[in-house]
Amino acid sequence: MTPDEALQRLLDGNRRFVSDAPEGPHRDPDRRMQQAEGQTPYAVVLGCADSRVAPEIVFDQGIGDLFTVRVAGNTAADDITIANVEFGVRVLGCALVVVLGHEQCGAVKAALEPDSVSGAMASLLPPILPAVEAARGEDDVVAAAVRGNVRNQVAALRQTFADVNVLGAVYDLHTGQVDVLTR
Repeated sequence: MTPDEALQRLLDGNRRFVSDAPEGPHRDPDRRMQQAEGQTPYAVVLGCADSRVAPEIVFDQGIGDLFTVRVAGNTAADDITIANVEFGVRVLGCALVVVLGHEQCGAVKAALEPDSVSGAMASLLPPILPAVEAARGEDDVVAAAVRGNVRNQVAALRQTFADVNVLGAVYDLHTGQVDVLTR
């Protein structure tokens, strides 16, 4: 599958999800048996850990379709996250990597007030701070920071995976629509 075909498959699935006509593909016993022998995802989705943004649901995909990596703030800033993306690309042969942010991201909001965050959660903020600083002064600072953070994470992954198609997108919590920001 080409990166363009992978993206089209994701966008088609999101259209079904938004229009309340999901197919729920690849969720039957035959698919479970097939995938028990080895997974065959076509795309990596690096998304936020937010419980409202499950990639398999918002893209109307099934078992084994996506290799999903989730971390608060959808950041590609640590070796473990990057290793997960690398596994999806290099070992599983995924044609596309999507960094999926979402509106009203709690990690981005926390980065707007970093002094209010303590403990291990504070380690999530440094990769998000550049987008937050760039967004200050915008009418909707959270929305601008979410978009900026997605773009920054895409840029970081493109440096690591120069030979892989990496793009960014943002999920609208109200409509369910995924909008592609970068191609």
